[in-house]
Amino acid sequence: MNEDQYYNLIKNDISDLTIEKNSHFDCVIKDSEGKVYKGFILAKSKTGKAVTVCDISFHLSTTDNRFQPRPTFRRTNESLQDKPVTGNSLVQRISFQQGADGYREFWIMVSFLNSFKNIIDTGNFSGEYQVVSDAEFSDYLKSKETEGDLGVFIDLVESSGTDSAAILHSATTLKLLKTYRSKIKEFIDSDATETDVQNWIDEDGHKYRKERCLIFGLEFINHKREAGASGDRYDLLTRIGASSEERVLIELKSPSSDVFDVKSSDTINNPKKEYSISSSLSRAIPQILEYKHTLETKLAGDSELQKIGEDGIIQISKCIIVIGKSIDDTRLMKNLRELRKSLSSGLEIWTYSDLYNKIDSTIQNLESNKDK
Repeated sequence: MNEDQYYNLIKNDISDLTIEKNSHFDCVIKDSEGKVYKGFILAKSKTGKAVTVCDISFHLSTTDNRFQPRPTFRRTNESLQDKPVTGNSLVQRISFQQGADGYREFWIMVSFLNSFKNIIDTGNFSGEYQVVSDAEFSDYLKSKETEGDLGVFIDLVESSGTDSAAILHSATTLKLLKTYRSKIKEFIDSDATETDVQNWIDEDGHKYRKERCLIFGLEFINHKREAGASGDRYDLLTRIGASSEERVLIELKSPSSDVFDVKSSDTINNPKKEYSISSSLSRAIPQILEYKHTLETKLAGDSELQKIGEDGIIQISKCIIVIGKSIDDTRLMKNLRELRKSLSSGLEIWTYSDLYNKIDSTIQNLESNKDK
């Protein structure tokens, strides 16, 4: 075999490499000049007569429909021919114990294969499992109009442990957020029902849940919808940040529901309005607090917790009720501010107007960062 067919990690920087699609069923390792490599040279003896190589192949798995790197480690001679086992030995061990064994090169290779070095497996997008370059992937996203594709991509990014901040600055995401801003305004203007909002989030069998829950804020992840808790069913259990254990309960009410009931007792000489918490809100507050209590009192290993992917004891750091909208009533809005002040830090009242303003500010910030 020709040594040029293998990328020599002993003397070359791996940053020159990438992984590209070769066919629907195969991928290849290439350098910046387009040269294809079969694998890596990891170590050589001082005389050069013993070489440790790793052959790498990529084949589409019929089991999970993914390209998993398939390594074969070999101890070879200087011509990269397998070295026969000598004497009474049945096997020849390949050790990575010392620097001369190539253990540094081994882990460089593993890191490269694990991350695909800025290359993303876009298999879940369309049923075609392929590895593409950054430029190809950018073109792919720009060619897609459906929201679901972006959601699958974010799933892939987060599952790989990659920081998704750069993704959330993309033009594609801005377009998505603008669509959701318009949707929230539509809910507000049309006096949508609670069911209208929930059906939109759950549309097409929860296909768009992950991205549509961006309306609550980019900091929330790992959304669970309508899961049972000893007979009770909360609307949304989410988490703040990938590394945080803070759980948040969100209870969705209608944009058309009132935060306050207003009773007028107008007379000619003494017009008067009385404000009281609406029946919708007065029911929602104990409801969400009961959900919180039910979840927090479950023991680790509880079957209902396991159903929603929670193994340990849950602590709810915050409960949020989303209800109503801002209206042109100075006294009512003042009362809403006072109500928020009077609530504990663990209970918040948001209106759908707050959601609109929140996503609008996010769009402006992302556009500002993108311009910079």
